[in-house]
Amino acid sequence: MPDRAWTFMVYMAGDNNLSSAGDTDLAEMRRVGSTDRVSIVAEFDSVGEHGTRRYRVTKEGQAPDVTPIGETDSGDPRVLIDFVDWATKTYPAEHYALVLWNHGSGWEPSEVDRIARSVDSPGYSERELSDRLGSRVGRALFRTTLERIFELDTPRERAICSDDGSGHSLDTIELGRVLQTVTEGLGRRLDLLGCDACLMSNLEVAYEARPHVRCMVASEETEPNQGWPYDRILAVLAANPEMTGCELGQEIVNSYIASYADMGHPGPLTQCALDLDRLDDLTGPLGKFAGAVVAGLPSGANDLWHAQRGSARFWNNTLWDLKDFAGRLGERARAGAVPNGSGGAPAPANDLADAAQTLVEALTPGPDRVVTGEGHTGDSVARCGGVTAYLPPPITPISRFYAELAFAGEQPWLSMLEAYHAS
Repeated sequence: MPDRAWTFMVYMAGDNNLSSAGDTDLAEMRRVGSTDRVSIVAEFDSVGEHGTRRYRVTKEGQAPDVTPIGETDSGDPRVLIDFVDWATKTYPAEHYALVLWNHGSGWEPSEVDRIARSVDSPGYSERELSDRLGSRVGRALFRTTLERIFELDTPRERAICSDDGSGHSLDTIELGRVLQTVTEGLGRRLDLLGCDACLMSNLEVAYEARPHVRCMVASEETEPNQGWPYDRILAVLAANPEMTGCELGQEIVNSYIASYADMGHPGPLTQCALDLDRLDDLTGPLGKFAGAVVAGLPSGANDLWHAQRGSARFWNNTLWDLKDFAGRLGERARAGAVPNGSGGAPAPANDLADAAQTLVEALTPGPDRVVTGEGHTGDSVARCGGVTAYLPPPITPISRFYAELAFAGEQPWLSMLEAYHAS
């Protein structure tokens, strides 16, 4: 067993408009620095002539431990895999955390243009470049996501796929592949996957990561450029190196929300920690909820749309907070149901109300629950429970790539979406 308790890995894809934020976050890490029990390592692809550098982050005032590795494409999944392989072999530990610090504020225009031209995108133009940068795909984590969309035959197809959540779907698929490769090489699961990026606290992402990760921490909402408060998070870990991945996840949530409260941040914030070993405690109730929704269609489609319209949603109305949506739909179903025993109770309405309540309860946070920690501030996210799911309204086509996700193939959510859209 290694003497080192934790290796905390931060993959910083900062060769974009977040480069200066990366410098700030590295400075936060140096306020704590690596210890005998906790190694903090980072790979930072920054703007400028420095290329990519690997760090064993030392405490400020100590000699820096930096290794230049030349220019890399931080959107390439292979580069991420190589970083984790280097970090885990160089700094073996009892526990591993991997933080994806990535294109939270979008790709640089020059990079998207280069990718589009490299795949000979049919009918591509500079005007389309502007459109793609403003879509969900502009925040993609991986270059492969952009490549698959730009390979589609027409600008219209690419526009649909950029706006209907398929960028999210493709990123999720690629992330699952990366995590599988990482954990096969390591011979064990990661203790924590952190997403210091936008919009990643999502059920489909968690489901894809589950075979390879014990705890996941991410935000439903877009994150401010300041991202995570690494000095607070790492100070807690350094002082308590025996903590588990889920305990660390709870501390990340608490530190994140507290740091923005201290600076008086005015916008909405979300952060959530999930125990992926308990994910069936959520997908079970969700499956019953989806079945109850389908049983009430097509007559219940209007209630479904009203509940969805009032719920918290993120990025182009494709990712919706599950707890808020289920709570609102359950309230409408309960109000429309006749009490049992009256002789005229519509069973689908009662069943849906019960299933919605069970789903809301499954999303209630606690130390022995799937949601181990959750925090939010702001009126627009006041009813949020920490987890989104893909829920395009009927006016938005279902992503052509969504069916490729493990969640879509193994759970009844896609069937519910198809029934909703058909009604």
